[in-house]
Order: sequence, then C-alpha cells, then structure tokens
Amino acid sequence: MRSNLLLVIAIFTQLASVASGRPMQSSVPGDGSFWGNVRDSANASLQGVKVSAVNIGTNAHLETRMLPTGLFGMPFLPSGIYRITAELPGLQTVIRVEPIQKGPSNVNFWLPAVPNRAGNLGVITGTVRGFDNVSLTRTTITFRNATTGKSQQVMSDARGMFSVMDLDEGTFEIVAEREGFQTLRMADIRLSGKFTAQLHLKLQPVSGRAASTAVR
Repeated sequence: MRSNLLLVIAIFTQLASVASGRPMQSSVPGDGSFWGNVRDSANASLQGVKVSAVNIGTNAHLETRMLPTGLFGMPFLPSGIYRITAELPGLQTVIRVEPIQKGPSNVNFWLPAVPNRAGNLGVITGTVRGFDNVSLTRTTITFRNATTGKSQQVMSDARGMFSVMDLDEGTFEIVAEREGFQTLRMADIRLSGKFTAQLHLKLQPVSGRAASTAVR
C-alpha cells in the first residue's frame, strides 16, 4: 500500500505542471485524481500513447502526459464521471467511463492489436458495469453517427458485454440506458478510418434504488 502511495506521489510530482493545457490550480479538499499505465496485449508497457479525459458533466477536455515508463496521471480534478481515452496508431482505441472521487483512482489500459477483418467499416465492442463493478445485463446502448445521421442500437448480454458492427467513421453520440440507473450520455466521440474500438461503461444507480441484480 505504501509503495502504491509513493508511486502516485512520484507520478503527480512529475505530471502536475503539464497535466492539462491550462495553468494548474491549487488543490482543494474535493479534488480527485487518476493514475495508471498503458500496456499491450502481451502486458508490455507502451509509450507515446495519447491519453485524454472529458468530464461528462461539464464537458471539460483535458490531456495527460505520459512518463517514459508508460505511466500516466492527472491530479487536481473536480469529482465527477470522466470519459478517459487511450489511443495509439496500430492498436485498438480504448475508452473507459470512470467515476473520479476525492483522492486517487487507479485506471489502467490494455490496448490490443487491431484484428484483421474484411470490409472497411468500424466495430465497437465493450462492457457495461455499475459503479460497484457488477456486470449489467439488458442495458440498451444507442450509437448515433452525428456525421452521417445513422443510428444503431444494441443490448448488453448476460455478461454485460456488447458489440456493434458496420459503423461508418465519424463523430458519435452514445447513450446507455437501463432501468434503475442514470442514463449515460456522451457526445463528440471521433472515430476515423477502419476503426476497432473498445468502450467500457459504468452506470450510476438512481438514488435510493438497488445498485444491481446482474451477475458478477
């Protein structure tokens, strides 16, 4: 535990001055942060990965800087739900939706290679979980391509997994809905070329209702 804390301090000491495109502000009691690493499917550390974050509630865009070791982090964040994206040419783009609360949160990425497949259209696979990390079944996810106007809809399976195929490149609006949980809405997700991406969602339960009845 102590070694993890020292690692977080070391990362943030090196990243604090460059973690975002605007001048850093002093930390306040409500500040949160995230840190982690990016690896490939063989668990080797990756460098040169672009890691960016969007506060879904305020639409504030931020970009992290990576250390040579493959570690990244972003301190002094207002608490909220963030869309964190890791991308590197030649590998699958991975997008994670994570709640960031007061204190540090660990967010790691694994970027697999883009699979060989026929056709020129995009594929998005992913998972849906609650804030308690329990898989959510029967979640409806709608993908609307704001560039072309086309929409596709899928539903998560018994393991909380989903897949949508034959997507044109463009800027996407994505909505995830499930009874008992707050609707998650995201816009301005840009995917280009013959893309293959992973999308890992977390939904916040409606206040006063059971968190989840899905299997782990």
